[in-house]
Amino acid sequence: MKKLLGAFLVFLCFIGAVVFFVGAKEDNILLSQEEVEIGVPGVTGYSITYDSSGIEIPGLWVEPDDIDGTLPLLIHNRGGVGESALTDAEELKNLSYWAKQGYVVLATHYRENAEEKFEPTKRKDFVRDVLDLKKVGTELDHVDEERTVMLGYSRGGWMSFLAVQEDIEVNAVAVIGGITDLKQLYVTQPEPVQKQIEHLMGEPGGDQSWYRELAPINWVEDIDVPTLMLHGERDQTVPVEQARMFANLMESNHDLHRYVEYENGDHGLRLHFKEYAPEVLDWFEKHLEEQ
Repeated sequence: MKKLLGAFLVFLCFIGAVVFFVGAKEDNILLSQEEVEIGVPGVTGYSITYDSSGIEIPGLWVEPDDIDGTLPLLIHNRGGVGESALTDAEELKNLSYWAKQGYVVLATHYRENAEEKFEPTKRKDFVRDVLDLKKVGTELDHVDEERTVMLGYSRGGWMSFLAVQEDIEVNAVAVIGGITDLKQLYVTQPEPVQKQIEHLMGEPGGDQSWYRELAPINWVEDIDVPTLMLHGERDQTVPVEQARMFANLMESNHDLHRYVEYENGDHGLRLHFKEYAPEVLDWFEKHLEEQ
């Protein structure tokens, strides 16, 4: 009888272990990873998919080859609407630069590239992919999730602000050519770009228009994370006047920001990388040290 009871208890323990590990696996939001050719010595990259509210979102993960201990996480929010050149050689080079500075870098393609038709019903729908990308970082053994920074370009700057408003836990943010006034952006763009924006946001002034509700210029007080704003004086995509106004509002609401404007700089500061990269790194390191 004792042998039977002992065998039964062993069986129950086995079943419990199976349920535990299967459940743990199901809870993981990183669904797949496949190594990709980066073309930059000293870093390794992976094409990934991860779960965000039941949708498989494509993304990238780039990190240094040699990792000793844990590294801070850098969430990289790309620019552009719809399909984008996240895997272009130049973009991979950009991601690799930050990885070579000692960060594990995660980037998302955004859900409009995973859903056949993107139909947001809540404001969080626009930024769920970024919020869940942070969760991917928590599943990587060599990431110190308590030390996280976020870098956004253009549309990615807007995504960064939205993520902060949704209380993503990051130590600092840097935004390059960031969008803060959605309606102004729309009216200054040529028709093909307006159509891309409409695909994501709908038409301005429509019944389901998100242009005012989602524009950071209308809720500056919610941006309570140290924020570095970099903008080109000759930005033809996001007018520099938009950045200047937003920086002034940030200064009026709190002292958590720094604004740097680059003379003759274009959208994305493509010709000023050697100038702005140290600014970004210094900003991140300063606020990571305060952790």
